[in-house]
Parts: sequence; C-alpha cells; structure tokens
Amino acid sequence: MNDLRRAAELCEFCPKMCRFSCPVSEATFREALSPWGKVSLAALSGDAPGSSASEAFAGCTGCLRCQQYCAHANDVPRVLYAARASSVRAGTALAAWTRTAERFRSAGHAEEVDLLAVHRDVSAGETATSSRTMLFAGCDALAQGGDLARAALAVARELGAPLGLAGETALCCGLKLVEAGHPDDFTAHATAVRASLGPGPVNLVFLTPGCARAVREKWPPLPAGSRVEHITTYLSRALATGGIAAERPPLPISVAWHDPCELSRGLAEVTAPRALLAAAVEEVREPIRTGVDTSCCGAAGLLPRSLPEVAASIATLRRAELTACAAPPVTASPACSSALGAEDLVVLLADWLGLSRTTWRRPS
Repeated sequence: MNDLRRAAELCEFCPKMCRFSCPVSEATFREALSPWGKVSLAALSGDAPGSSASEAFAGCTGCLRCQQYCAHANDVPRVLYAARASSVRAGTALAAWTRTAERFRSAGHAEEVDLLAVHRDVSAGETATSSRTMLFAGCDALAQGGDLARAALAVARELGAPLGLAGETALCCGLKLVEAGHPDDFTAHATAVRASLGPGPVNLVFLTPGCARAVREKWPPLPAGSRVEHITTYLSRALATGGIAAERPPLPISVAWHDPCELSRGLAEVTAPRALLAAAVEEVREPIRTGVDTSCCGAAGLLPRSLPEVAASIATLRRAELTACAAPPVTASPACSSALGAEDLVVLLADWLGLSRTTWRRPS
C-alpha cells in the first residue's frame, strides 16, 4: 500500500507532463480524466470515493502510455484499479464492475456468450494431446466465436510448432476482475485456473497480450521452467527455425500495422509481429504513433463497458490514424481487432501459408 501512496503523491505534485499521452483525456478534452486528475482524485477520495469519483477511475484503459512519458514510470493503471476496489468497498462501484464480478461467480468469466460451449466446439476439431505447450485462447477470442483460436492452432501446426488447447477451466485469465475492482475474486479465480493446469512446467501461449502480462505479473507463480508469451512471440520463433519463410513468397499486399498497447508496452514486444509481417506481406505501413508510442484503441480496462462512448471515441481517433496509411489495418489482439475493424495477424499468417479458411473457420 505504501508504494501506491507514493505513486499517487508523485502524480499529485507532478507538472502533468504526461497529460497529452492519455487516450481518455485526448478523446474527452477533460482535465479531470488526465492521469494527474484521476490519480489526484483517487488520493483525495481515499477509501470512500463517491459515484462521480468512480466514473473518473473508470476512465483508464490500462494502456500504459502515460507511464511511457513519466519520469518516474508511475503505474497509473495500478493506482486506478486500486481506487476502483475502494469504490467497490464503499458501495459506489459502477454497475459494469458489479456485473463483471457477478458474471464471474456464475460462469467463470464476464462474457454473455457461453464460452465453455465455444471452447468445446474449438477443441472438437483438434486431436487430443498431452502437450504442455498450450494455447490459452482467452475470453475475448472465445466470445468472438473461436475462429481466431482455430486459426492460431492451424498456423502453429503449419509452422511445425503445434499447440495443444488449454483445458475447459482455462476460459479466462481473470484480468477483468482486477479492472472491475475485485482483486480478491481475481486471486481466487487465478489460483483455481492455475491449479487446473496441473503440476510441472507449462508453456502458455496467449492470443490476448494483456492476459499474458496478467499471468506473468498477477497470477500465483507457475512452476520453474514455465513460459508465458504472446502468440506472435511463439510463432516468430517457430518461423525463424522452420525455414518456411524462404519457401513462400509474401502476399502481394500492403497492410497498416497497429501495435496493441499491452503487446508493445506491457510485454515490450515490438519485434516479433514485425518479423511475421515481413515474411507474410510485401509492405507494412505504420501510423504516426507506433511501437512503444502506439495509440490506444480503447478496448481494454473495461472502458467499453464502463464508458462506452469514450471507448468509441478513442477507437475512432485511432482508426483515423490507420486510415491515413491507406492500407487495411492488421493487429494482434482480439479486442483491438474488434474495436478497429482490423484483421488479426494470425489470420493473415493463415492466408499467407495457404491455409484455406474452410479448414479452420467454423461454417456460419
């Protein structure tokens, strides 16, 4: 708790040099929703924030862009998620945060879709395996129907690095519970899913970069020798050792690349997706804000559920930057793909490898 207090004090007395970096304040033009304004309000509200304060705490996607410009590398999302937990305890939580926790308690995830049914449908097309290298598809990809998980499994096989599919208990990493201000529920959920993976080292490969970081930093420790990584990291390593890049020409197209915030900043991974893109397409165009300076799509931090109009405005701003590239957008996050209307890099790789979509896409 002392480190949270110190972080809040650093923000309170800072000259607000990161104010321009926050996608929420950029979209709303509200000083109260700048990193300084939100953290200052959290410090002033203490353990009994009112409903208006809770709305301010909701104005964070967890994108870490403010941290990129902070001389102290202050973890603003962590401060604001702790403030959301204070709102939950004080009874002033937003309805979206309460619904998230209730849904987790009844279904093991926060989605309205029956993720277990989707997971079973995906696994039905896969050969049973005892591999300890597993795809953790995650709630965002499963909620979209599971096609991205199918594509990832197909691409991994084609590159000579087949993945098993994590079991039915591994539907969601639980990050949305942290974002909803329910850290104790997250700990219980993470502990249960972690235990379901069994003893011994495990390699977990994630479609959602935020999930990979949550497992690395917030879950109970995995056994020694385990690995947690994003699908782009896993596939780029397979590509480098498989020799397929030399055998297949790139697709004769141009694409505009969007770095997901949690991939470029949260996981510090900017090389792997670009290596994959370099093999798969003739030209990659990048928007004005890219790499570790990437602009947020507005899809994380529960923002689409808490402040949907703000989330939509952030997505509109980012789409405009990508549109200026005059090429179809591609990204590597299910949530970003949905928010931006972008193709996922895994699907692009499947096309490049000549995998007919009828071989992995569920018939509509």
